[in-house]
Amino acid sequence: MSSTSRGAQRHKDDYYVTPHWLIEQFLDAVEHDFLGKHLQSELVLDPSCGGCDKYEPSYPTVLKKRFPGINLMTADIRFDSKAELKGIDFLSLKSKAIYDVVITNPPFNLSVEFAQKALEQVQCGGYVVLLQRLNWLGSIGRKEFWQNAPLHSFYVHSKRPSFYPELQNKTDSIEYAHFVFKKGHSPNLAKLKVI
Repeated sequence: MSSTSRGAQRHKDDYYVTPHWLIEQFLDAVEHDFLGKHLQSELVLDPSCGGCDKYEPSYPTVLKKRFPGINLMTADIRFDSKAELKGIDFLSLKSKAIYDVVITNPPFNLSVEFAQKALEQVQCGGYVVLLQRLNWLGSIGRKEFWQNAPLHSFYVHSKRPSFYPELQNKTDSIEYAHFVFKKGHSPNLAKLKVI
């Protein structure tokens, strides 16, 4: 996912490399909070983990470095991904597996569907963490989703990222946030933190 109006060319297959510093910044903000203990000891899924012959998958790489014993499953729809399970369409996946945390950077145009599917895949009290553009909060088409979504918190990144490692001096044209949902949480009690 990337806002491409700043001159950058779209990546093949809409694959964008999530900067490791962006994930690390988020983990720094939550490691000693509600989410840190879940990532260290529970079953975690990254359903669109990415990675390719040129780049390591971002979330798995950072999570395994931060939490060496993490119980992490990875999947991706792309066959050239570095996921454990390749060619897996998360949105149509029929799985009985229940996770404690689902964390990923899904395609922007499928972000609501990813959130809904991920919330089906986590246990009650489980977390779903999605990196998205801050303007995901807007749009009449997503209003009903936001009125009912169990948004727990969201962490706005004050520094704009670049999703193109070779163009680090060209940042995106929009701000990003890690949106944290908690299954069973009231949709009216979300907290905002700028990091």
